[in-house]
Amino acid sequence: MRIGFRFTRSWKILFFFVLTNILVFSSQYAYAAETANAGSNITKIWISIGILLIAAILFLTEKLPLAITSLMVPVLLVIFQVIPFKDAFLGFSDQWVLLFLMMFIVGDSLFKVGIADKIGKAIIKISKNNERLVIIYAMLIGGVMSAFLNNTGTAACLLPIMLAISKTSKIEPKKLLIPMVFGVSLGGMLSLIGTPPNGIIQSAYEQATGKAFGFFEFAKPGIFVFIIGILFYATIGMKILDNICKKSSGKVKEYHTDEADAVQVNPTEFRTKKAGVALFVFLLVLFFMIMDPVWGQLFNNEAVVNFFKNIPLVVYAMIGFIILVATKTMSVKESFEAVDWSTIFLFAGMLSLSKALEATGAAVYIGNSIVNVTKVLPIDPKMAALIGLTLISTIVTNFMSNTATAALFAPIAIAIATQLGMNPAPLLMAVGLGASMCFLTPVATPPNTLVVIPGKISFIEFFKAGWLLQLIATIMLILLIPVFFPL
Repeated sequence: MRIGFRFTRSWKILFFFVLTNILVFSSQYAYAAETANAGSNITKIWISIGILLIAAILFLTEKLPLAITSLMVPVLLVIFQVIPFKDAFLGFSDQWVLLFLMMFIVGDSLFKVGIADKIGKAIIKISKNNERLVIIYAMLIGGVMSAFLNNTGTAACLLPIMLAISKTSKIEPKKLLIPMVFGVSLGGMLSLIGTPPNGIIQSAYEQATGKAFGFFEFAKPGIFVFIIGILFYATIGMKILDNICKKSSGKVKEYHTDEADAVQVNPTEFRTKKAGVALFVFLLVLFFMIMDPVWGQLFNNEAVVNFFKNIPLVVYAMIGFIILVATKTMSVKESFEAVDWSTIFLFAGMLSLSKALEATGAAVYIGNSIVNVTKVLPIDPKMAALIGLTLISTIVTNFMSNTATAALFAPIAIAIATQLGMNPAPLLMAVGLGASMCFLTPVATPPNTLVVIPGKISFIEFFKAGWLLQLIATIMLILLIPVFFPL
């Protein structure tokens, strides 16, 4: 039985016809949201939604290079005066964009000295070159690391290792990279520090109730979704990825990305004498990623805690870059060549849309629309609210920052809970965990964006690989959240 479907031009047209009609239909409900927010401008809201749809169409059809489409977004936002130039292009100085840039270099250094190649061979040896086991290990490692480390940093650190495994095992890069980044997103649901949205939800819950979620309370429903996600890609998901790879290349076992090809050098050409330096830099960045959320628990001195808290992770990655060049582990030219500039433009450009959706009130406009639509469902209003917030969070997070998604809809969840006279915990969980459902688009979360170019993964391929997991995970959240957090 063939898994998946043919996403032809007719499917694309139908998809956007349905999406557009949903938005138009829901606009009558959204009017209440627009009038409730005096600062909202209905014209700017619809311009932002229009730019969102144009970008989505171009991403899906790939009529323009992804980087150009991403750059077009802030340009249009400035031309139509939705947000100021400074805000539109602020993404190009964003710390996470710069962390991407630096981690491309740090990750490439592991290739240059042969460390990534050795790690890849070791994992292949443990898995006995079994493709299913390799995928399971990729998701497990990514998920466990992201439960305690920054998701973006985890994906950036694992990227060169996955490419090395791909080269050694002859498994197509996208068959490892897609499960790996999905594992990273799922792993963020396992702890309080797993992903920024969890921290936002914690803060909102504490301000509203004076209570706080436990460190692993997010894992109560999250662990089940994580396990199902791994089992999915060990079974049905593998067939979906096989079909995607066959359509994209026509030959599954001989495909390699430019990055994978670039590391296919003779082992004698590895700079093994510099392996210690590259490993030190990698561990240095990893160490500070681990320590970032726990400085306050280690030191009672507020000055010491603030000192470390005021240094973004990207600064440590920059220190690593300086060390690599100063020790001649890599040259400046090699460092620039290691950076995938298309990815940088894709990430930085799309951050402006997130800013526009937030600043104009478009995201709240859409969110309230869908939540109000669910009120007509013949079910308990509390359950309807949970379904509405879960759906809007899982949809919006695929087109804007998951952190921004949580920040926007957390206050809506609290307001709805107050209106319905219910505990806000389940609704906040719906928003927080829903924001981690980043399986539909490559712009849903930075780890997704990171693997697009190295894995040669198209927008359509991302959608095909993730839509069924997105559906399963969303249904699981709707069913599991009320079990652990009664309505």
